[in-house]
Parts: sequence; C-alpha cells; structure tokens
Amino acid sequence: MKRTTGVILPALVALVLLAVGSTGFGQEPEVVEMEGQKAEVTLIEGSAELSRKETDLKQPLSRGNILVHGDRVATGEQARLELAMPDGSFLRFAQKTTFELISVDYDEQTKQRDIMVHAALGKTWAKVSNLVGGGGRFQVSAQNAVAGIRGTTYRMNVNSDASVVVKVYEGAVHVSSPPETAEKPGDVSKPGGVESPHPVSGPHPVTGPRPVTMQEWTYIVRAMQQIVVYPDGTVSKPFRFDPEVDMDDWVRWNQNRDKMQP
Repeated sequence: MKRTTGVILPALVALVLLAVGSTGFGQEPEVVEMEGQKAEVTLIEGSAELSRKETDLKQPLSRGNILVHGDRVATGEQARLELAMPDGSFLRFAQKTTFELISVDYDEQTKQRDIMVHAALGKTWAKVSNLVGGGGRFQVSAQNAVAGIRGTTYRMNVNSDASVVVKVYEGAVHVSSPPETAEKPGDVSKPGGVESPHPVSGPHPVTGPRPVTMQEWTYIVRAMQQIVVYPDGTVSKPFRFDPEVDMDDWVRWNQNRDKMQP
C-alpha cells in the first residue's frame, strides 16, 4: 500500500509557495505544492526545529507538517521524528540529529523517484519501499559516505568526529565515498549533485587504513552487515554484526514502527 497525503494532483509540475517571511515562530509552515514533492511529519516525540531555505527563521515541527527540498531539521533532546516520503518510504531520526532534504521528487505515473537526504549528525533509520517496475534513486549521505538503495531497511549513524556507520537489516545497500561534485552540506543549489547508484561487479577492498580519493571505494553492504567509514575517509570492509548485541531502544522502536507501516 502506498501512502499519499494532501490533495492528489499531477506530480510532474510543482508550484511551491513558501510563506516563511510572514509566518511567525510557532506556527505551522505554509506550503502549497503538488503531490510527489513533499514529505509529511507522521510522528514526533519531543521537539524538532525547522529551518527553511534562504531564511534564518526557525519553527518548531508538529505532526502533519509538510517538508520540501531545502528544509533543514534539528531534533532536540529525547526526540524522535518520522517522515513519510512520497514514494511510500519512511525515514526516522533520533535525538540530536541534524539533516537536510536535498530532493523529495517522486513521479506517481512512472514510479521514478529522486529522494536524497544529507545527514550532518546523528542517527537515521530508513525503511525504503520497493517500487515494482520503478527506479531512480533514494540516498542518505554524510560527509564521508553515500548510501543508495532501492528497497531495504538500514540505518546510518553520523558521529561528531565525522565517522559514519551503516548497518543493513534487509536487502542490500550501495555505499560509496561521496563524488567530488557532490554539494557541500547546506548547499542545495545543485540537488542532483550526488550520483545515483549504478551496477557494480561486487565489493572491492581498499588496501589498509590510508587516505583514499573521493571516488576510490564502493561496497555492497548486505543484510546483517555493517560498514564503518572513518573520519579521514578510509573505510572498513563490510562485516557481520550480532543482532542481539545490536539491539537497543532505538533499534527496537524502529523495528516496531516498521511492522506498523504498509
């Protein structure tokens, strides 16, 4: 079952009216735009703060709020946030997590998506829908890694030292170093700057812990495997993790939410 919200209109042409300049702190962001290019806040625990593109105004988020590309969000202490994406996928964010929506495009007719989120800090959980007959890209990126998939469940931790951990629970995730043309965090002038996943012959190792060039490494991380990207850009080979050791309140909560989703 695919989740839809708002007024159903053709998804190819979008008119976005952002009334940020006249919206006071504490009021819901006012957005009018076409279906397929927005995300909805479907659950929020604690507090989260929204910053709109090209404005310093910050607003608290509430359930039912609509987010569009260029929006930046920071979750507070003991907070959890869930977003329903237009392709039927869900993204969840733990406390003290900062992220930016780079692209939230989805074409209902062709089943093509272009969804990209940049996680600057914190924990992100992705339950990505498997589009039968569709394609495109769904990526969660950090400073030192890009994780692109089609239909799977995984999480990404971005630590304060810029290291990244990606753990896969279902399916497989294409993890690579960021391309040289990728936009820097906060730069949304080039929403297509991150390369889409492409077929590869299989994982190939990086020799020893040493600095690597921006496009030197690529791995396929499969179910019950994890990969670690270190602050200097070096990367481990994918290796298995113990699901019992991995289980904590964050993982348990997300897995329960996954069972509730269509």
